Amino acid sequence: MILGKKIGAAVLSFALVLSLLVLPAGAAGEIGVTIDGTSVLYDDGYGRPFLDSAGRTQVPFRLTMESFGCAVYWNNETRTAVAEKDGTRVEVPIGAPYLLVNGKRMEMDTTAQIVDTRTYLPIRPVMEAFGAYVTWDNANRLVVIKTGSSLLRVHFLDVGQGDCILIDCGETEVLIDGGNNGAGDEVVSYLTPYIDGKLDYLIATHPDADHVGGLDAVLEAFEVGEVIDSGRKSDTDTYKDYWAAVQAEGCTISYGEDRIIPLSSLAALSILETGNDWEDSNDCSVVAQLTCGNVQVLFTGDMSQQVETKLLPLFGDIDVLKVSHHGSDTASCAEFLSVVKPEYAVISYGLDNAYHHPAGETLQRLFDVGATVYGTGKSGSIVLTTDGWTYSFNTSQALTAADAGV
Repeated sequence: MILGKKIGAAVLSFALVLSLLVLPAGAAGEIGVTIDGTSVLYDDGYGRPFLDSAGRTQVPFRLTMESFGCAVYWNNETRTAVAEKDGTRVEVPIGAPYLLVNGKRMEMDTTAQIVDTRTYLPIRPVMEAFGAYVTWDNANRLVVIKTGSSLLRVHFLDVGQGDCILIDCGETEVLIDGGNNGAGDEVVSYLTPYIDGKLDYLIATHPDADHVGGLDAVLEAFEVGEVIDSGRKSDTDTYKDYWAAVQAEGCTISYGEDRIIPLSSLAALSILETGNDWEDSNDCSVVAQLTCGNVQVLFTGDMSQQVETKLLPLFGDIDVLKVSHHGSDTASCAEFLSVVKPEYAVISYGLDNAYHHPAGETLQRLFDVGATVYGTGKSGSIVLTTDGWTYSFNTSQALTAADAGV
C-alpha cells in the first residue's frame, strides 16, 4: 500500500509511516487496534500485537478477525489460518511470504507466525485483502482500520490497451469508459460485486473503440441511471453498438457540459467541458475531476497536449492524474504537469501493445515533476482507496524508464 503525501511537509514523514505500518524494532509501548472506531480488546489470554523482525505489526489472529466480523478457521494439515467474510476468503499459511485471496496469491514482505502457541497475522495485508483501509496513528501507537461507506475507491481496471475506471463510494457508482469489445464480459464480471441496484452514471469519454467497446455489455447487464457522452459520433460498428445500447436503455443522456455531480457527503465529480468541435475525437474527451475531502483525482480520457494547454485555466493542483491516451507521446505536456503537479499518476495500457505505450518521453515528464507512476500493464487492476484525507494504492510496482514502450 502506498499513501498519498500532498498534505504538507509536516505530514509527509507521517504519511510514509502510514504507508508501511512499520515502527522501529523494539519501540516502546503497547500497540492498539481500532476497527471503525471500536477498540479491539487484547489481553494476555488472546495475545497482544507486536512488531516482528521486519518491523511489521503482527496481531492475534482469532480475536482480530472475529472483531472484524469474519468466520475463522485453522487448517492443521497445511498450517494455514483462514478468515471468511462477505464472499471473500483469505488464507494465510504460517511462515510463507504470501496470502491467498479467493485462491489468488498476493505477496507479502513478512510472514504469519506462531508465538507461544498463538497464531499471529501481519495486519495490513490481511485487512487490505478484505478491502479495508489501514493507517497508523503514530501519536497513539494505534492501527486504525476503516471499512464501508467511510471510504471511496477508484478502480483502474486492467482491460489491456484501453480505459475503464470505476468510482465507488458506497452510495454512488460511476463508470468511466469500458475498454475494447473483447473486454465487455470481463468488465461486467469485475463490476458485479460493486453495483448495488444500478450503475448511477456511465461516462463515455469519446467514441474510440478502446473506450466504448465494452459499454454495450455493461448497459445490457446493469440498469444505468445516466449516460454522459462527449457528443462526438462515429461510424464504426463498435460505436454503433454502444449507441444502440444507450438508446435501448432509455436512461437520461447528457453531453459533457460543466456540472458538479454529488457522490456522497464528502465526494463530488466535476465534469469539465472541453467542447466536441476538435478535429481529433481524442480531444473531445469528457474530462472529470473527483474531489473527496482533500483528495483530488483528474481523469483526462485521451485529450492531447493542445487541449491541455488551451484549457489550463480549468486545472489546478491535484493528487492523482489518470494520464491521457495511455501515456502516448501526445499526453501530459510539461506546462500542464507544472500546473496540476500530481503526486501519483496512473497509465492504462496493454503490455507489449502495438502502439509502444507508454512513451518514454511522457514517463520522463511525469518523473520530472516528482510523480510516482503506476501502470495497469505492469500491476494489473489498480485500486486507489481514500477516506478524504489520506489515500493509498494496492500496488507499489512503480513504472521506471525501462517500462517505456519500444
